[in-house]
Amino acid sequence: MVQDTEVSPAMRVLVIEDSNVQAKIISRHIEGVTNFSTVWAGTLEEAKSIIAEMREELFVAVVDLNLPDAPDGEAVDLTMSYGLPSIVLTATFHDEVRDSLLERNVADYVLKESIVVLDSVVDSLSRLFKNQFLKALVVDDSRAARNLVRNLLEIQNFQVLEAGDGQEALEVVAATPDLRLVVTDWEMPRMDGFTLCGELRKAHKKDSLAIVGISGAGGSAMTAKFLKLGANDFLAKPFSAEEFSWRVNQTMEMVELVKELNECQELRRK
Repeated sequence: MVQDTEVSPAMRVLVIEDSNVQAKIISRHIEGVTNFSTVWAGTLEEAKSIIAEMREELFVAVVDLNLPDAPDGEAVDLTMSYGLPSIVLTATFHDEVRDSLLERNVADYVLKESIVVLDSVVDSLSRLFKNQFLKALVVDDSRAARNLVRNLLEIQNFQVLEAGDGQEALEVVAATPDLRLVVTDWEMPRMDGFTLCGELRKAHKKDSLAIVGISGAGGSAMTAKFLKLGANDFLAKPFSAEEFSWRVNQTMEMVELVKELNECQELRRK
């Protein structure tokens, strides 16, 4: 279950689904296992009215890709135009659909196949909710590469900072005590990703600051060295948006789980 927080952000989930039965099943499942409330729209026009009236209360949308009055994903275009993170439900899936969804920068897409789908939806929206409170740092000497990773992190609702090399990254980390994630390239001037990883681990444990290494060079040796130096995970370039989001979100889940376990053990010792 999503934990309460001192911050009071939007807590409503907009469900856009033309089937009344399906909408009720989705809404009841979300409300049954999370702290979120839901609001339902059965058509594109209803969705427009709800978003216009309640945008500040909404933090995510669960959107059926094909509605009777929006057969080509117009409902997704609507939610994205309002900057509303969107989890898309689709009954059909092929490369063209996938490419279309990725071009729209949706947070996730889920195949409408079974009850397991509901758990996937809840996992995604819960992670999006948590991520909005987390600061992430992208470290790369290439502005284009930074922009790419920044965009992928922002799609997942992270607050994103940037640094052009390892030395600048250390300065950003020192000035940002609540930073929770570093995504760093390997080859950079002044200080590379290996050295940065080692320096960060001198002061920050894996359950307080997650590190994900990325590189288009090397192979298993590159992965091994990043992990040996303390990275939580490693991604080889080129990577897909789905792989990136899944690996980063799984990393944060593991960091939070380890932190909770350590805190429980500490309480038992007391």
